[in-house]
Amino acid sequence: MKVSIVSLGCSKNLVDSELILGALTKAGHTITSEASADAIIVNTCGFIGDATRESVNTIVDLAEYKRKGGCRKLIVTGCLVERYAEELRAALPEVDAFWGTGGLFRIPELLAADGEASAYTSAPGTIYDPESPRVVTTPPHTAYVKVSEGCSRTCSFCIIPKLRGRMRSRDAESITREAALLAERGVREINLIAQDLTSYGRDIDTDLESVLKKLATVDGIEWIRLHYCYPWGFTSSLLDLISGEEKILPYIDLPLQHINDRILKLMSRGTSAKQIKSLVRRLRERIEGLTLRTTFIVGFPGETEEEFGEMLDFVEEARFERVGAFRYSHENGTVAGGMEDTVSEEEKVERYERLLETQAEISLANNRALVGSTHTAFIEGSDENGAYAARIPLQAPEVDGVTHLEAKRPLKVGDRVRVRITGADFYDLYAALA
Repeated sequence: MKVSIVSLGCSKNLVDSELILGALTKAGHTITSEASADAIIVNTCGFIGDATRESVNTIVDLAEYKRKGGCRKLIVTGCLVERYAEELRAALPEVDAFWGTGGLFRIPELLAADGEASAYTSAPGTIYDPESPRVVTTPPHTAYVKVSEGCSRTCSFCIIPKLRGRMRSRDAESITREAALLAERGVREINLIAQDLTSYGRDIDTDLESVLKKLATVDGIEWIRLHYCYPWGFTSSLLDLISGEEKILPYIDLPLQHINDRILKLMSRGTSAKQIKSLVRRLRERIEGLTLRTTFIVGFPGETEEEFGEMLDFVEEARFERVGAFRYSHENGTVAGGMEDTVSEEEKVERYERLLETQAEISLANNRALVGSTHTAFIEGSDENGAYAARIPLQAPEVDGVTHLEAKRPLKVGDRVRVRITGADFYDLYAALA
């Protein structure tokens, strides 16, 4: 069959979609666009309300291909199915099968199955190995490597442990072998992802430092980037490794969620404002040229204007290079879902906008400070104005801005060049070949 897949949500979900694509191609199916597909697969996100709505709307939109007769099968998989399998089955009769986050390599079986729509979830989360079939959909020089599945944290607002199960780490040899195979295919940047990267290996008697040392020996890999780091686990020796190993980029994605002690306790984060501020100082002091990315939640149940103001003051103080934000979403099945949602939607939106406005000015100042500096960059493609879109080490794929590069000689995706920063705006940089 000709099959199309639509992947929603985070990079961890994207890896799952790439594994599904690998299983499909191994089974002899052809990957194509939605318009020409015999079957469409939607890999959903159900993390928060906005993601749920996006997933449902996408399913409804894609069902049009089936109603018009071009598509014969519509399959829905992913986190949303783990949460609402039976509800989805009742509400979306046009879907032929629902599948959770586990057993992804069995999805090709659904293309051959007949009968009524099934609502099936196996044990959540799929662990893969280096030899697992996978179609990498990112540009050829970069790829995501998922080092663990699930999460053993008990943050009160988060549904992920119920959708993905407790943390299960892949062994270091498997991760290193995957990186080597990716390098043989031309990948030079690996982005390590997990729900809780700094806890990697605790369930199998190893740690992040050990796997990073192994990955740094892989020929061909030039950049190693760390995503979704929980605030615990930054030992002195790990910081020494990040600071001293050339391949490990001085880039840390460190979701903090809040800074007020009362809210942090309600969130069950296990960290205090004092500990967070101390960690940020340590990271800045130990890792030269650090790019620090974080995420906050605004409008958590009971959050007062003063407590939100404490977050704004911290953002001003910490001068993060990158900040993302979520408006709190009341999720059934979480501890916080049982709390009274006292912050109105209007207040959440207003606080969200104020946070991003505050960070925008900081980002602009940080970016302007880069003007005149030189960096290595990978070519990602072209921008809307005909210049090249590139990324320097300070910019992670998908979530950060890009560097708009003017070049008088032809370049291709994946080329590695030296650039000089010539300009900056709130999110993007501008450059010329150095």
